[in-house]
Amino acid sequence: METVLVAHSRDGLGGSVITGALLAKALESTGEWKTLSVCNSAGPPLDYHRTIGIDVVPLMESQGLPYKPRPGDGNRLRRIVKRVQLFRAARRFLKSASPSIIHVHDESSALAWGLAAREKGIPLIWQVHQQLPQRWVDWLLRRLAAHIVFVASNNQRRFDGIELPASSVIYNGVDLAQFHPSTSKREGPVNIGFISNLVDRKRPDWLVRAAGQLAREGLNIKVLLAGNDFTGGIKAKELQELAQREGIAGRYHYIGPRSDVPDVLRTLDILVLPSERDKEAFPRIVVEAMGCGVTVLATAVAGVPEAVVNGETGLLVDPDDYDAFVAALRTLVLDADLRGRYGAAAVARCRALFSMEANAAAISQVYRSVTAERSAQQSELSSFA
Repeated sequence: METVLVAHSRDGLGGSVITGALLAKALESTGEWKTLSVCNSAGPPLDYHRTIGIDVVPLMESQGLPYKPRPGDGNRLRRIVKRVQLFRAARRFLKSASPSIIHVHDESSALAWGLAAREKGIPLIWQVHQQLPQRWVDWLLRRLAAHIVFVASNNQRRFDGIELPASSVIYNGVDLAQFHPSTSKREGPVNIGFISNLVDRKRPDWLVRAAGQLAREGLNIKVLLAGNDFTGGIKAKELQELAQREGIAGRYHYIGPRSDVPDVLRTLDILVLPSERDKEAFPRIVVEAMGCGVTVLATAVAGVPEAVVNGETGLLVDPDDYDAFVAALRTLVLDADLRGRYGAAAVARCRALFSMEANAAAISQVYRSVTAERSAQQSELSSFA
């Protein structure tokens, strides 16, 4: 059984970390691959891996290196320092470990582990979770990666006109045993939720402003926000103050980061994700909501239209049109039957396209292809020995 090292560099728990952890678990269940996950240090990413039963190593501690976690991305200088630290740690780690493949889910991990793996001839799989180009990083990474995995077809636009190594489009998978519809029917206000990190590019303020407008029109709604606030509470306070100005303080609830996302989703009637243009890749929460039969209203950005079929499984609006967002939200709040139809269609689409089993099978095929190519190259070299 060959070993796959799954490396993460993020100190906060987000979609790329969850995707990598769930994939590791699904790969282990196939019996074909042994996985070893690596996180920077103790913290939410490492805790999440252990919660779902995945072997995980705190990289910096294991190599005797000092490290201070920073859940936010930080400034450019801090990112550079972090990448140098990661490279030193990865290089040390690989002196005593020889995985068949290294699979990374973010740019910092790709740089550090890619450079370290290159010295040992270990192939690197880079799974791209960001839409915006990073010029010099992309230039280097496409030379370090043996294979690039895009989480949506639209994400390939990041490299328009640029020659790439072998690549595949493989959608993020959802654990359908957890993300399933509620078995009970809920009465009362229409619950509208935003479940994601409280960052400007995801625009949680659009929901708060729109909810204020709909409440003034007399619609019976409640608003729930869940997710990390990497500003130390500043962003959460800003949104609470906005809710007060909009007159919905009594209908507004921020519940922080949650480990019970499936249960939170099943309390909702509508999930919104009004992200800015080119600031997403293939957001997990969208397909997780679909699995739970929750109607999604989102902006038509990046890979979102590949998950949500506008007018069939949910509604999509232009990311530059706030008024269209409000109108679409009003439509969904007022029409419970429409929400029911969209929710049922979303469940069917999620089960057909976004299961963890399908995700693991597609990734396994990439691994087989990469390891076969590496074996062929080693055999060719040995013939000259």
